[in-house]
Amino acid sequence: MKHIGIVDITTVGACLCANEIVAQAAKLTSSKKHPEFTMHAFSYDEYYEYIHKKDWISLSNKICESIKLLEKVGADFVIIPSNTPHYSIEMIEKNSPLKVINLIEIVADECHRKGYSKVLVLGTKLTMQGGLYNKVLKSRNITSITPTDDICDKIENLIRNEIIPSQINSTTVQNIQNDIKKYDCDAIILGCTELPVVYNENNLEKPVVDTTRLLAHYALQFASED
Repeated sequence: MKHIGIVDITTVGACLCANEIVAQAAKLTSSKKHPEFTMHAFSYDEYYEYIHKKDWISLSNKICESIKLLEKVGADFVIIPSNTPHYSIEMIEKNSPLKVINLIEIVADECHRKGYSKVLVLGTKLTMQGGLYNKVLKSRNITSITPTDDICDKIENLIRNEIIPSQINSTTVQNIQNDIKKYDCDAIILGCTELPVVYNENNLEKPVVDTTRLLAHYALQFASED
């Protein structure tokens, strides 16, 4: 099996993804075997500064520093379990010494495979309002829906100030959940790898594309291929 390198932007999402790799491997075989993986993290504030400034060049350079460290410990390819940094994915792919799995593309492919024509995109405010998924979804004849400004603000606060620091308020989660249910869509993209901590198909009452677990499953399959 190939050695998976995991670039840890936010540890909540990265660990959830890593755990899903192990869990999915256990479902597929009784051998207890899963791919070797190594995770590397710089301090979150370094990434956040670049994301906040939309400095995608500096962000891609920082991520490539992480990838080079993962290469040194034997990683064969890399995943980045964080949606917003994929604004810099083309620069990362160009400068990375290792193959990088493009999360945005595999999510769009999954939406197309399942026949969705209209999806609600959730994530950080920058992911939602910046249109991270718009182009790839449109290329597959899928319409993306962005929540209103006030809901985007609520979701941003939930991610940055509650989920990431593990200070989740159930009232916040419920209020946003009620807002989301009002949208007419075929499915919901959880376009932030932390959102599956609080949302799923059961409580949102609609099909969900869980970007964290989808990436984990894809990485497991790729690592298992010859």
